[in-house]
Amino acid sequence: MIEILDAGSSYNDGQPPESIRYGNQNIANFRKDGPAQTILGAEQKAWFLERLRTSKATWKIWGNTTATLEMRADPQNLPPGLTKPWPGAAYAGFANGDHSNALMERGDIYEFVREHGITGFATIAGDRHSFWAGYSAKSLPPKPFQPVGIAFVVGSISAPGMVEAIEHGFPKEHPLRPLFLGQGPEDLTPQPTINLLLRHGVRSCLEYRKSGDINKARAASNPNLSPHLLFADMGGHGYAVVRASNAAFETEFVCIPRPLERSDNANGGPVLYRVCFHTPSWKKDESPKMGAQVMEGDPRFSFG
Repeated sequence: MIEILDAGSSYNDGQPPESIRYGNQNIANFRKDGPAQTILGAEQKAWFLERLRTSKATWKIWGNTTATLEMRADPQNLPPGLTKPWPGAAYAGFANGDHSNALMERGDIYEFVREHGITGFATIAGDRHSFWAGYSAKSLPPKPFQPVGIAFVVGSISAPGMVEAIEHGFPKEHPLRPLFLGQGPEDLTPQPTINLLLRHGVRSCLEYRKSGDINKARAASNPNLSPHLLFADMGGHGYAVVRASNAAFETEFVCIPRPLERSDNANGGPVLYRVCFHTPSWKKDESPKMGAQVMEGDPRFSFG
């Protein structure tokens, strides 16, 4: 449904459907006569693609205002009887209003990178109030997954994120609460299982609620959900540092506790975790390969 609405009149080679099937309903395709969604606009997009094509730099860094990494879940794997059946045909997307939903425009950019053999394509972004690390790819399973670059999103210093929002507003008795704020048998407080949901899927979240064992939860992962993601923390605050050399691209996430009070230490106070992502430069016709190492702390719901 998101793909149809995003593409507008250009969907299916210019033959968009008159209506969209959603569960047992047919909804009029109100975008069938409109242009494909664009965030950059035609002039800026053309300039950007030309800069990518002609750049001789080892790393072509897209400093994007909005995040590009896709955010989805697999409610088709919810067990029967937990809640109403998922009416969609497959995966669920999140309406972020950023390049993760501008599928046509983002896909055109990634296809351009692939067709022209552009290496060292890296995206750094903010705006989502969360930490993300992963690969830039035009599509996800069941469609082909072919990374053409790497992408990162930095957490906010102080602005609230999704975890804080749902802690304050998600009903405690809601049947889907374990997918967002799960609590294992030994947990004294709710945990940010939204991070598990985005990387591993609903079965992982439900396993964590049952056992409280993060390793068992990871073992229940849906491998086709988010092969593009190495890390996602919807509740993290802090900053990121990027170090680029001829040999590699390194991004370090530094996450601090929620900044509810000013730290009395000159060094800025405690750190919850530090994670470093290392990507060696790659050649034409190769795909990027990113490694990650936890330097400090334990972001167990976000990584692994």
